[in-house]
Amino acid sequence: MCLKEMDHPVSRLSDQLLCDRVGGDLSMESEKNKAAGAAAAATVEQELYRDMLAGGTEATRKLFEDITGVGEKLKRSTAYKILTRTTQPSHAISMLFVSFMLLVLWPNIVGQSPDAESECVRPTANRAGVLVSLAYFGSFAMHFGAQMWMTFVSGLALYFNLPRHTFGRIQEILFPKYFSMGTALSVVTLLTFIKLQQAAHPELSTASLNSWEPALLLQLIALALCAALELIVWLYLAPPMLRLMHLKYNFEARETVGQEVGQFSGTENAQLRRSNPYQNVHKRFRQIHMATAMINMTSLLCTFVHLHYLASRVELR
Repeated sequence: MCLKEMDHPVSRLSDQLLCDRVGGDLSMESEKNKAAGAAAAATVEQELYRDMLAGGTEATRKLFEDITGVGEKLKRSTAYKILTRTTQPSHAISMLFVSFMLLVLWPNIVGQSPDAESECVRPTANRAGVLVSLAYFGSFAMHFGAQMWMTFVSGLALYFNLPRHTFGRIQEILFPKYFSMGTALSVVTLLTFIKLQQAAHPELSTASLNSWEPALLLQLIALALCAALELIVWLYLAPPMLRLMHLKYNFEARETVGQEVGQFSGTENAQLRRSNPYQNVHKRFRQIHMATAMINMTSLLCTFVHLHYLASRVELR
C-alpha cells in the first residue's frame, strides 16, 4: 500500500519529464523547419533578384550594341564623312546659331517706333508656363553642374591618377560631348530667360534692348557669350586638338612613353627632344589646349554671373 503510494508520484514525474522532452524536441524541430523555410524563401528571392538583374543587364547590353551598330553604319556613310572631315558643317552650324539668336532677339534689336507702339495693343502680362520655368532652371542647373564637375573634379582627379595616354583617351570621348551639351544647355537657358522676362514684363517684348535694365542686358550678354564660346570650342578647337593629340601619342608610343602620371613636356626623352615634328605637334597641341582651357574658364565665369543674378533675387518666405 505504501509502495504504491510512493511509486505514484515517481511515475507522474517520469511522465512529466518525458512530455517535456518530447515537447522540446517538437519545438526544436519546429524552429528548424521555420529556419529552413526562411532560408528557402531567401534563396528563391535571391535567385529571382539574380534573374532580374541578369535580364536587365542583358537588355542594356543589347540596347547598347544596337546603338553602337547604328553608329558604326553612320560612320561609314558619306554624310558622316562630310560632316566630320570638312569645315563646311561647322560654318553652317555657326550660321544657324547666329541666325536663330538674331531671329529671337530681332524685335528687341530693332525696337519699335512710338507710333507703332501706340497703335498696337499692348500684350497683357501673363504668367510663364511651368514647362518654361522647368526648362530654364533645369538647363542652368545641369550646365553649371557639368562645368564644375568637368573642370574641378573629373579632370583633376583623372589627370593626377591615370597614365597620361589613358587620361587623353578618356578626354577624347568626353570633350565633344561636354562642349556640345554645354552649347545646347546655354542656348536653352538664354531663350527661356528671355521668355520668362517677357512674360513677367510684357513691355519688353517689343522694347529695344537699350531700354532693358543693365542687369538684364548683362545676363543676356553673359549667356550668349557662354553659348558662343562653347560652340567655338566644340566646332573649331576640339577636333584639331584631338587630331594633334593622336599624332603626339603616336610619336610617344614609338618611344614607349605615355604611361607616366601627370605632365610630360617631351624634354625628358632624348629622342623626342631632338624630333622637330614631335616638338611642333606638341607645341601646337599645347597652344590649342591652353586656348580651350581659357575659354572654358571664361564660360564658367559667365555662368557664375548668371548664378549671382539668380542668388540676388531669391526670397525665402
